Amino acid sequence: MSEFRKDPLTGSWVIIASGRAKRPRQFGALKHSSQAEPCPFCAGNETMTPPEVWAKRQNQSGDNGPSWTVRVVPNKYPALAAESEARDSSEQFYQSRRGLGAHEVIIESPKHDVSLARVSASQFVAIVQAYRTRMRALSQDPRWRYALLYKNQGDRAGATLQHIHSQLIALAAAPKAALKELRGARLYYQTTGRCAYCEIIEREVEKRERIIFEHENFVVLCPFAPRFAYETWILPKTHSADFAASAEPGLSDFARALHETITRLDRALGDPPFNYLIHSMPMDEATRHYYHWQLKILPQLSRAAGFEWGTGAHINAVAPEEAARLLRDALL
Repeated sequence: MSEFRKDPLTGSWVIIASGRAKRPRQFGALKHSSQAEPCPFCAGNETMTPPEVWAKRQNQSGDNGPSWTVRVVPNKYPALAAESEARDSSEQFYQSRRGLGAHEVIIESPKHDVSLARVSASQFVAIVQAYRTRMRALSQDPRWRYALLYKNQGDRAGATLQHIHSQLIALAAAPKAALKELRGARLYYQTTGRCAYCEIIEREVEKRERIIFEHENFVVLCPFAPRFAYETWILPKTHSADFAASAEPGLSDFARALHETITRLDRALGDPPFNYLIHSMPMDEATRHYYHWQLKILPQLSRAAGFEWGTGAHINAVAPEEAARLLRDALL
């Protein structure tokens, strides 16, 4: 059972999810499962996970068996649960509410791949198809207002299992960080009549200092004020607010851009630990002119320290112009 608890001073919510302490670990000092033990995400070990909610299969094989390309299952140790029984608190000072949500795992390869950089271009297409399919499915549930697709690769990035996978969480309300970004985008649109992300793309393509590469439909760049060294954004060139609404041709182009970006990061930085996440429009938001979906890759090459925790500001030792130059040259 999990619950949200609100900090009475900052207004920030945290999730208390004690059940996640039981997760098996293959990384770090908290490791308590042998790497020789069967991997629950490998083909043939489907009984080690909860029953699948979706899978892309190569043939007409039955559910929860092998012969899949990408497989989606409920998280066995969820941060949030759709069947949460906890009650909301009526207390005014220490506020809490039940940990209501959905938490899924997208297993991105039937083989025991431990780095996304080793995956084929065609497999990337299957992976992003799974992302879109599950985000679309969750958007049909009236309980959910916001969905976050994220990936942790590597110990430093917070992964506990090596086998490549991403996670998808659906929430009953948009989180504080998303609301802050949405407010900024809405204010810029109200002031200028333009999408701020479209403005970013136009300016970056013109100057080209921070462009890594671009395809016909997507641009990949290092942002002007990155929090992380080699932080990288992938944005559709044509204004689009909702990743789940992506058409099939655009989805294939996105998979190609993501594959090339991960390859460049791997070549330049030597298989770095990273997080990536897809920011998309909240499910209940009708106005879509001001927001632009994007995927952000956040390499974890250094840890937040006292200054970051004390001020909320990040110190980045790598200028985005230099990061973009290195990533541009990575495939030469």
